[in-house]
Amino acid sequence: MRWPITLTTAHLVMRPWRLDDAEAVYRYARDPEVGLRAGWAPHASLEESKTVLKDILMAPDSWAITLREREGMLADEAVGAIALRHQAANAADPLPVHEAEIGYWIARPWWGHGYMTEAVREVLRYAFLVENLAAVRASYFEGNEGSRRVQEKAGLRPHYHIEGVVDHLGATHTERVQSITRQEWETSLAADPTDAGTIARQQSEAAGIIDRLPLIALVRSGGQTGADRGGLDAAREHNVPICGWCPPGGLAEDLPKPPGLLALYPELREGPSQGYVERTAWNVRDSHATLIVSPGGLEPRSGTEMTAIFAERMGRPVLVLEGSNVSEAATEALAWLRSLGANALTLNVAGPRESKMPGVYELTHDIVANVLG
Repeated sequence: MRWPITLTTAHLVMRPWRLDDAEAVYRYARDPEVGLRAGWAPHASLEESKTVLKDILMAPDSWAITLREREGMLADEAVGAIALRHQAANAADPLPVHEAEIGYWIARPWWGHGYMTEAVREVLRYAFLVENLAAVRASYFEGNEGSRRVQEKAGLRPHYHIEGVVDHLGATHTERVQSITRQEWETSLAADPTDAGTIARQQSEAAGIIDRLPLIALVRSGGQTGADRGGLDAAREHNVPICGWCPPGGLAEDLPKPPGLLALYPELREGPSQGYVERTAWNVRDSHATLIVSPGGLEPRSGTEMTAIFAERMGRPVLVLEGSNVSEAATEALAWLRSLGANALTLNVAGPRESKMPGVYELTHDIVANVLG
């Protein structure tokens, strides 16, 4: 137990109480919706608020909750209270040594903004790291759902309950007590940190990871002669992983016997059906975008045209490169990929077989190599 130091969070400053806080305390504590939920009567006068301030609030481990600069309110105005009590509010339920009970309230205009949860989380941090407490508990009267949610969001969990608790107004309640141990708090903090320093470090780490992500993380293709293999070989040369669906047995026009093209590209997987229709669809489906290299345009009713149709029907971005100038095509492809607004893309590369369009392997290879380079 010690006189409070100022605690600061993203939206709050929790500072020691001062005598000149009396008017703010009266302004908000006279609201019956505030006190009745906690079992105390609304303040009836400024003098009563002054007495409460001097006798109760101005104490060790007791803070005035103020909001950081906000339009429409006085700077540094106390809008609530939060405290660590080392003697339980309920005398029939004493606290063990090295434990404390947290109590709080906040003015009604600030309900529902997450401020109370933010304050409780910061006081828990103080309790465990500064005061080295073993556990902290908090309680609420059954029916006070706002207080229950605050405690649960801060990591406290049901501990026990007491029937027949009589408040300062003579009303009888069921009191629900929740608690969190230091070990539980440390575990939850590691899984979901809330302190500004850790969050800032995590954001910086995430930004660094994003900056290091390549535009293309995976190149997919069916492995047939021509455009398919041009894309796969260019990816390999640039150390970009490859994958794709191919015919059963790895069959291709130049490799008609198993393992066929799987001997060249073991990263590929066999599709379940003969022919190219299903594997064409699956290669489109399992990619973020499809790049088709087909000088002169799409041949009607061909597998290459079917690739474009599947992409459009599945809502996948597709670009058809109809020119034969490598530099211009690569520039167009790179601009298109960047326009997608994402990194670590899986790019499906497709186009005619080499027997249908001689030279398409080399063209596709050089375009994809330029994009990856």
